[in-house]
Amino acid sequence: MDRDLSLRFLLAAGAVGLVNRVSADSRNEEHNEIFDPTELGLSIGSINSPGRGVVLLEASPEYGEAWDNFDEVLRTGGIGWQLAHGVPRIYDSIDTDSGNLPKFRDTFYEGLKSWGGMEEDEILSADRVNTLIASLPLRAVVVDVGGGEGSFASKILCLRPDISVVLQEQSVTCDAARSNPMLKTWIATDRLKLVERCFFDGIVVENGSLYILKYILHNWGDEDCISILRNIRAALQVASNIENSNNNARVLIIEHGPIESSPEIRLLDLHMAVLCGKGASERTTKEYSKLVEASGLTICGVHPSKGGVYAIECGLDCNTA
Repeated sequence: MDRDLSLRFLLAAGAVGLVNRVSADSRNEEHNEIFDPTELGLSIGSINSPGRGVVLLEASPEYGEAWDNFDEVLRTGGIGWQLAHGVPRIYDSIDTDSGNLPKFRDTFYEGLKSWGGMEEDEILSADRVNTLIASLPLRAVVVDVGGGEGSFASKILCLRPDISVVLQEQSVTCDAARSNPMLKTWIATDRLKLVERCFFDGIVVENGSLYILKYILHNWGDEDCISILRNIRAALQVASNIENSNNNARVLIIEHGPIESSPEIRLLDLHMAVLCGKGASERTTKEYSKLVEASGLTICGVHPSKGGVYAIECGLDCNTA
């Protein structure tokens, strides 16, 4: 490596917070500069860092091509991803076999796993979320709606050896879950069931005690959010009529925020506009409350966790808890 160019690179990296310039080492004949990576630098440089997948996803050529259309997104309300790749939303690309998008599919799933790895433990350790899972009845069923490749489902299963999880996702994502090494034991022992169904087509019933929507609603406009929530309410209503069912079933909406206490989260709306289109946005608790009420569900509480994430707890009837 060229010494002068390497030093210039490290000085530039220090200017943006990737490394700290620690000292000069004159033990050798040549004068050597010493740099240590910061936490941010480690997240980029370490192959095992939980943040690496997010960095690689957002640095991918496909992301860059979508953001190249940002001016037109602002002028016309168009979707940057659609302008770049011909499909409406980033999530449509993972089920496309044209161009370079199959390669992007792996980058996308690694990014989802990376993002989840940085926050899921904190979500599950939040007081109310932890209490809800701990208080589930024996052999309860948790339904993870749109749960990606199963990272969160796997962590829930680790908390309770007696419960099972249903992961409802589109077919291509269920295939990714089947290939996820951390899920193979759960699938083989029937503690994890994969259901290939779009949440707009209905929610699997399975007499669930807890239904989870983690980072789902912010991807959609208000009307689509209400449709998803109404489908969950319908599943709860069917389950409540099953003999020996649990009428205390709950829904957890997990999102970033709340915006009223962390207004900078609104910056993610630009991200959503480019990747998912108009209407997709981070919301305040009041805005989520309106969506929940319009769906016929009732909010039972709003519970913060560390890392700027919160859970909105909903149900058919909060008085039965």
